[in-house]
Amino acid sequence: MPVLLRLIVLVLVLVTMAGCGSHDPVWRMKAQLTLLQLQQEDVVTSHPDDYSHVNSTFNQGEALLTDQADEDAADQQYKLAYQKGLVLKQEVVLYKERLKEEARQKAIEERAIREEEARSRLEAERKRQQELEEAQKALQKSQRNDAVTDVVSHPVQLTSYTVRRGETLPQIAARPELYNDMALWPLIYRANRDQIRDPYQLWPGQTLKIPRNFSREEALEARRQAHRRNP
Repeated sequence: MPVLLRLIVLVLVLVTMAGCGSHDPVWRMKAQLTLLQLQQEDVVTSHPDDYSHVNSTFNQGEALLTDQADEDAADQQYKLAYQKGLVLKQEVVLYKERLKEEARQKAIEERAIREEEARSRLEAERKRQQELEEAQKALQKSQRNDAVTDVVSHPVQLTSYTVRRGETLPQIAARPELYNDMALWPLIYRANRDQIRDPYQLWPGQTLKIPRNFSREEALEARRQAHRRNP
């Protein structure tokens, strides 16, 4: 049965009882209705001690009315029970409002925690992505440096060279892009006998052939000849 309907039925019963008993104290019905309302609000569970005090006061009125037939004293107890019940009802209202506020604050805190966790995950993902990009850039830079190093370590092998002012064959053979070894100048000398008489006297602008496909024995022989300094 719905709560409102039960209250209406109780009020009708109490009114009927009041009509039948002309000497029923004035505050008794109000006190009974207040107790019923407190029960419907489950105050017995949420405020057991306070409800017990209200109910005990009402029962004292019942004892005065039944055992001693003292309607005035009983009515004072009923009135006191009614007043205590009103105070308790207000406390229950405040209690429920406090519970709602605590639930609302808890929901706000939980939402804030979830949002912070989401931000932390996004920040961690952003940081991880940034570290990945930096690692990729570092790898690409390393690869470019390796490529440059490879070019420097393995320069293009020239097959001809134009003499500059003041250069000699040993100086030319010592150039990194040629032999990087001055003792191999006899190889250049033998390949250019048609235009070189003295390996230490060259003409600017001369284009010399630079041998590349020579054997180990030819290189050794060139070094021996360079040490003799006799082309």
